[in-house]
Amino acid sequence: MKNVLASRLLPLFLIALFLPRPALYASSEGYEQMDFGVRAAKKGLWREALFRWERASKLLPDNARILNNLAVAYETAGEFEKAQAMYQEALRLAPDNRDIRQNHILFEAYYKDLLARKEHDEDRASPPPTPDSGKEPEKEPPDAPPH
Repeated sequence: MKNVLASRLLPLFLIALFLPRPALYASSEGYEQMDFGVRAAKKGLWREALFRWERASKLLPDNARILNNLAVAYETAGEFEKAQAMYQEALRLAPDNRDIRQNHILFEAYYKDLLARKEHDEDRASPPPTPDSGKEPEKEPPDAPPH
C-alpha cells in the first residue's frame, strides 16, 4: 500500500520541487491581487480595482477572468477602447466562457449605442449646409443702381 501511494505522490512531489519559486510566487500574488480587486469593486472602489487587476494581469497574463475584470473596470472608467481590447483578449483565451461572452455582448451593445448617440449629437451641433454653400455670392452687375 505504501509503495502504491509513494509511486503516485512521487511525480507530484518532483513537479513541485522543480517548479521555479518565482512562478509560484507570481501566481499566488496574481490571485491575491485579483481577489483584492474584486473586493474593491464590490465596495465601488473602481480605481483601486483597476489598479489591482492591472497588477494581476502582469503576473498572470493568460488569465481570462482577470482580463474580463479589467475590461469591466475600463468600461466603468469610460476607457472603452481598452475595455474592448480586454474583452477580445479574454474571449480569445476562453472562447467558451459564458460570463465573458455575455459581458462582451452587453458591452458591445452599449458601446455601439454610445457611439451612435455621439455621432448624432455631433451632427446636430454642426449647422446644416445651405443650398448655396460652396458657391461664391453673386456679384451685382457693375451698372446696377445702389441700394
